[in-house]
Amino acid sequence: MKVANRILQALALIGAIASGVFYFQHKSEYQTFDTDLQSANASLRQERARADALQKERDSQAETLASRESVLKKLTADATLANNQLMQIQRENKRLLDEQKAQELAERQLQKENGRLTQELNVLKATSVPQDEIASYEIQIEDLERQILELQQTRAPQELARSLPTAIATDPSLKGSILTVGKGASFVVLDIGYNDGVRLQNELYIQHADTPIAKIQVTEVKENLSIARVLPESLIKTPQIGDSVSSLN
Repeated sequence: MKVANRILQALALIGAIASGVFYFQHKSEYQTFDTDLQSANASLRQERARADALQKERDSQAETLASRESVLKKLTADATLANNQLMQIQRENKRLLDEQKAQELAERQLQKENGRLTQELNVLKATSVPQDEIASYEIQIEDLERQILELQQTRAPQELARSLPTAIATDPSLKGSILTVGKGASFVVLDIGYNDGVRLQNELYIQHADTPIAKIQVTEVKENLSIARVLPESLIKTPQIGDSVSSLN
């Protein structure tokens, strides 16, 4: 009986020792697993944060791209409009040049006819020709001289009337004033720019005391400033600082 009790006590002691060893072994494994799990969760949170940041960056880049595409479309439309306006100006210049050539040809023909009649008149005066015939030649010569003079006097005003308006439309988005007048009044600097609606090749008109005095064409556009050359054929009076500018469009 005593032997059996001792055996049972020994077995119980061995079982307790085995349980303790098992507990401590698995506790260490559990702690290691818990540490690994926390580390994995931290890595997952970092990856999610990185993914969110990348998504925000992609969204921002998409917005920037859309904005640039919109600006590009607007610039393309402005360039097309400027090109159309330039072609229209070129056609108008050709028409004016053709008219000027036709007028100069008519003037030369009148002068030639005047010279012929004058020569014939001199011949008639040198011979015995009735006075009424001489008077008829003199009347024709005077009429030709009058026509030539009218052509010479009206050519410039007619060209100017085609290049300047009788009244300037008031467009608030394209209304400003002159900041600087270049040497020889060849160009002017304006206090309006791209933000105000000014574009390259825009044609504006300068007013002094509510009277149009010159036509200008924009050659360079800044954000809030622009530079325009003065079209010499339209210049009536030298522009001054403070003169107003506006567009017919």
